[in-house]
Amino acid sequence: MTSINYSYFFRVELLHKYFADTLCNDFMIMPSAETQAAIKGNKMLAKQYGNTLYTALQTNDDATPFAIPSEKLQLTFFMQLNSGLFYNYTNLPSVFQPGKLYYFTNRNNNVANSKNFISQSVLYDNNRDYVPGDIATGSGTVYQCIKSCKNITPSDANNTNWMKIDNNQYVSEQDTVQWMPSISTYTFDALQPNATVDAWAFNLADNAFSKNVISESISFNDPAKQFKLDLSSLAPGKYKLKINGDEQFIYINDELSAKPVFGVIEIFNDSSVPAQYQLLNGDVLNSPVYTVNFLNRATIWKYILKDTSKGTISVTPAVYSFPATASDVIISQSPIPLNEAPLSVSLALTVVNNDTVNVTVPDIACPSPSRLTSFTNGADKYACSEIFLNH
Repeated sequence: MTSINYSYFFRVELLHKYFADTLCNDFMIMPSAETQAAIKGNKMLAKQYGNTLYTALQTNDDATPFAIPSEKLQLTFFMQLNSGLFYNYTNLPSVFQPGKLYYFTNRNNNVANSKNFISQSVLYDNNRDYVPGDIATGSGTVYQCIKSCKNITPSDANNTNWMKIDNNQYVSEQDTVQWMPSISTYTFDALQPNATVDAWAFNLADNAFSKNVISESISFNDPAKQFKLDLSSLAPGKYKLKINGDEQFIYINDELSAKPVFGVIEIFNDSSVPAQYQLLNGDVLNSPVYTVNFLNRATIWKYILKDTSKGTISVTPAVYSFPATASDVIISQSPIPLNEAPLSVSLALTVVNNDTVNVTVPDIACPSPSRLTSFTNGADKYACSEIFLNH
């Protein structure tokens, strides 16, 4: 009797620091039409269970692949968001920009904390202006900006401007690309006499977008503010595009015309990527686990007591602090990450109905991500969580 065996080809796990178990079940992961055909043609299986996409390859009795996939194999999966509160508890901009999506790939060399992250590494740049919510890596540790700064290296010592997160890597705006249909109308900021169009694909020789695939100049009869941009010669995927000096990373796949998505995962059977990210080592399955990891949003916590009460708030762990002066509106002195597992918060009441008291109320409620407002402190604007207390 002939047996049919399958072994893991690769897995993609979605994690989120907001959840108590870190497992992110906020997405449906779906293969593109071309990938569905490639899965069938390469005797593969692909199925999502919970927060993980599992893919398997048919193998022989000795666990070697029944058929070796081509080195040109490209597998594309779309991430469809199914949570209405995702942006409230996730450290990503919540303002919708048409066509923006997040792009993840095993061509990103971003190993950290024994995980193969497929988002881009967020390195600190001392020439950049950082604002609250931005993240950067310092000495292998990820920090989040909590007060605007420039040329202040993230470290434990610089805790006025930076809050320590951990040694993992997280999705950031560096992972964004602009989706474009293969044929579109491109609009300039001002009238132009011509359009110089260049596009570059990923080059395996230098692991960069340096392979020129389009280079053309289009002259207009009269200065124009729009022209027809034809990229139909390009296969679906990520490219670097420059038009009249304006450069950006784009993603082309006309399937997304009908169903916009949050993000795209592209996995390549590419022997030039680092060993941890390779699908195969010759005819041996590496079975890598790739990780997409989201950071929880940090907000200013604003406790509002009855106007006849005053008190102070204390939080465990003590890295998060509130003013020592009693008040009926108690505002955290820096952003505190939202978390499904509540922190230990207590209220020390000092005044109730204009009478002096000394009462400690334990287990005060933590914020819910269902409602956010804003809070401004100097030049910085923060997301704010308001908690009304019946004290």
